Amino acid sequence: MVLQGKVAFVTGAARGIGREIVELFEREGARVAGFDRSPGDGVIQGDVRDPEEVERAMAEVGRVDVLVNSAGVREIGDVYTLPAEEWEHTIAVNLSGTFYCCQSAARRMRENGGGSIVNISSVTGLMGISSRPAYVASKHGIVGLTKALAGDLARDGIRVNAICPGLIRTALTERYFEDDSFERELGIFVPQGRVGTKAEVAQAALWLASELSSYVNGVSLAVDGGWAAEKSFTTGLSAESRFLGGSSTTD
Repeated sequence: MVLQGKVAFVTGAARGIGREIVELFEREGARVAGFDRSPGDGVIQGDVRDPEEVERAMAEVGRVDVLVNSAGVREIGDVYTLPAEEWEHTIAVNLSGTFYCCQSAARRMRENGGGSIVNISSVTGLMGISSRPAYVASKHGIVGLTKALAGDLARDGIRVNAICPGLIRTALTERYFEDDSFERELGIFVPQGRVGTKAEVAQAALWLASELSSYVNGVSLAVDGGWAAEKSFTTGLSAESRFLGGSSTTD
């Protein structure tokens, strides 16, 4: 068990990817404290937007060896009409909340000789997607924050990395699958041709949280089936046949 004897603090722990991470970390020997606005087993209720609530929860846990920032929200809207309060809410939860938790956990990790922080960003932290200005900005911000903290905290034995999931099937994305053609068409833009699972993201978090990745610091790991890696200027089977079936020429 790669987290035997470790204490982990996981935000967004009541459901989705956060809950999957909690359950995997427990199986791998960690004592896990969850943090979420919603109630759940082993969850301390609180809001990542409030640094005082974050600090209260961290103090209740005491020692923190691993932090996973999984709490997040998403907006979909038109840049011309996006309400200011929706922009501010998305940035506050996704980016400010991640920082407050990193700051509070890092203070404890420094006292204990080090630790590992894993921030959940998104594939949209590596590239832009339309109609999600606040979400994309916040997830890019997490990638930048991860790099900054990796440098600032390394001297105290604290590693900071990020995971950038692609399309993962959760309650948040379930409505996408109401159309039977959706999953079939994933092959157009995801090289592995399928949606990801919560378990696959949790396994990546486990690797980054543990000593298995002891010399990995400041990275943003895409868990997306190759989506971010393969962004062709043409898509689909017709494009594939055009390149593979045509003749090659040189100038």
